[in-house]
Amino acid sequence: MTVKNYALTASLNIQGGGSMPSGSELGAGREKAKKFWEYKAKRYPLPFEERSLKTTKKVIDIVKGRGVVIGNARILDIGCGTGNYTLPLAQEAGAVIGVDFSESMISRLTEELEKHHFQNVSTLCASWKDLDITSLCFEKAFDIVWSSMSMAVREEEDVRKMEACSRNWCVYIGWGGKRKNPLMEEIFKIHDTAFLPPPGANNISAILNQIGRRHSLDFIETSWDWCGTCDEAAEDISAHIEFFGGTPITEEIKDIVSKHSQDGLLKHTTDARMGIITWQVKDL
Repeated sequence: MTVKNYALTASLNIQGGGSMPSGSELGAGREKAKKFWEYKAKRYPLPFEERSLKTTKKVIDIVKGRGVVIGNARILDIGCGTGNYTLPLAQEAGAVIGVDFSESMISRLTEELEKHHFQNVSTLCASWKDLDITSLCFEKAFDIVWSSMSMAVREEEDVRKMEACSRNWCVYIGWGGKRKNPLMEEIFKIHDTAFLPPPGANNISAILNQIGRRHSLDFIETSWDWCGTCDEAAEDISAHIEFFGGTPITEEIKDIVSKHSQDGLLKHTTDARMGIITWQVKDL
């Protein structure tokens, strides 16, 4: 049996790995990504939920420990999602701009910032890949450029674009080489696919080494739960399979979900490692 590499497939679908993709192939990959994250936005964690906020605070403390000053800083948050870092950072920062290509993510972030009466947060619905930082006057406009668990920053050009916007620090948080979830592993196995972590902090660290950037790399362990009905679980897992290039085997997915459920509800947990990279650009 040939087993696909889940992380590699993810990279190919978004970035167009292997041979150089055509413009239409890149466009199709981005449209697939946008569709997936519009779907995921419905259930995505919000910034002040207890469990997600605990991890956020831990990451921010690590970043501060590396010398990054958040107080009164002007921050750009790339791939901000629902604002899991945007809003906690804004509690200390002077101003934060959150950028995400998902309208639904931005909409949920906007609801949260209004709910919590933030006056120093603005949002921009746009793809980081396509963002014209010159016309937006983003060049060297931020004290900190931040990106967490986002597929927007994958390649050297993405890293250099972060640096171009920063006048002091860059912070990248990504997968740290571990993602474990027995249910997802079981379902991905029947699709001849290995459930592995996507490229993340180790990949960006290698890029920084290649371009001569001194940086710190810290790791933390974290986890999160997914809870819902069996039908919701089957739909969510099928969306993952489709996004990463597979065809969901619907009945088998439903059977496995049902086997792991209780009273028509399913809860499954992902255990993961995150890598936190900080580097300074003010002297470049």
